[in-house]
Amino acid sequence: MRPDFHPLRIAALDELTEDAVAVTFEVPDDLRDVFAHQAGQHVAIRVPGERERRSYSICTPPGGALRIGVRRLPGGAFSDRVLPGLRPGDELEVLTPTGRFGAGLAGLRRPAFVAAGSGITPILAMVAAALADPAVELVSLVDCNRSQREVMFLDEIADLKNRWPDRLQVVHVLTREAQESPLLSSRLDPERLGVLRSTVLGECDGWFLCGPFDLVTTLAAALVADGVPSTAVHTELFHAEAAPTVTTAGAASPAAAVVVRLGGLESRFTLEPGEAVLDGLLRVRADAPYACQGGVCGTCRARLFDGEVTMAATWALEPDELARGDVLTCQARPTSGQLALDFDV
Repeated sequence: MRPDFHPLRIAALDELTEDAVAVTFEVPDDLRDVFAHQAGQHVAIRVPGERERRSYSICTPPGGALRIGVRRLPGGAFSDRVLPGLRPGDELEVLTPTGRFGAGLAGLRRPAFVAAGSGITPILAMVAAALADPAVELVSLVDCNRSQREVMFLDEIADLKNRWPDRLQVVHVLTREAQESPLLSSRLDPERLGVLRSTVLGECDGWFLCGPFDLVTTLAAALVADGVPSTAVHTELFHAEAAPTVTTAGAASPAAAVVVRLGGLESRFTLEPGEAVLDGLLRVRADAPYACQGGVCGTCRARLFDGEVTMAATWALEPDELARGDVLTCQARPTSGQLALDFDV
C-alpha cells in the first residue's frame, strides 16, 4: 500500500527535555489499518495547505499509539516554526508509516542498538518490540547524549529496564557530564565501542545505529572492519549533508521516457538529463510520496524494472534492496533513454 497523507488531530504534546517534545496523534477507527506501523518506521508531517514536510520516527512499538519524538532545532521549518504554536486538538496532515529500519530485527536473539540524540526515537520502539519477543535473549542499548537532562525518553527507557531487568542492558554515554567510568564520559568512537563490546555488551547478532552522519557511518564501518558481517549492521540517519548531484554525461539519450506505476495507475512523463525521477513525477502526480529529498528517509522508494539510473545518496537502502533494484526516486537520475518504476511493490 502506497503512503498517503491523512488529517489527524493531536491527542497530546509531552515535554521530554528542554528542547524535545513527543507528539501523539488520534487515529480514527477507519484509519487504524493504514496507520498500523512496524518498529523503526517513520511518518512525514505537513501543515494543512502547505507542501513542505518533515519526517519523524515513531517511538512506540507495533500496536502502540502513533507517537513521534521531535527535537526543536533553531530555524527548523516544523520544530521551530510550527511546533511551538500547536495544541491538543489541532490538526496536521500525516503520511502513513514508511521505512524498513526495523526489518532486520527478524530472527535475532541478541540485538544491539546505538542511538545518539534524537536517534533514540525509532530505536526505543525497536527495543520495546525486541523485548516483547520471548525468543530474544538479551537486548543491549547504548544511548549517547551530551548530558542526562538532554536524554529523550529517559523515563521510557527506565520503565523498559525495570520491566525487563535481566533481558535489557542500558549504557548511557554522556559527552559533557562526568560519570563514574571515563569510558562513558566522552564521545563514543570506534575504540570505545570496541571496549564496550568486549567488557559489557558481549556477543550480539545484529546492530542498529541511528544518529548523526559522522557517528553512525564511522561506527558502522568500525563494526564491519572488526569482523561483524555488513548484513548484520543496519543504519538510519536523522540528517545527512546534501549529496552532490551526479552528472549524467554520456547518457544514451538527451531525455528519458519514464513510466511509473503508483497507486495502481500508470503515469508517463519525460525527464531531462540529470533531472531526478521524483522531480519529473511531481509534475504529473502531486500524490507522489516523499519527505526528506536527501536520500535519508526512504519515503520515495520505488522498484526499477527497466533502464538504468545513478544515485548520489542511498542512505535509506540496505545492500539487498539495492541488489533487487530498489531506488530512491529523489536521488535517481537517468543514464538510459527509458525507465520503468513501480511504487506499489
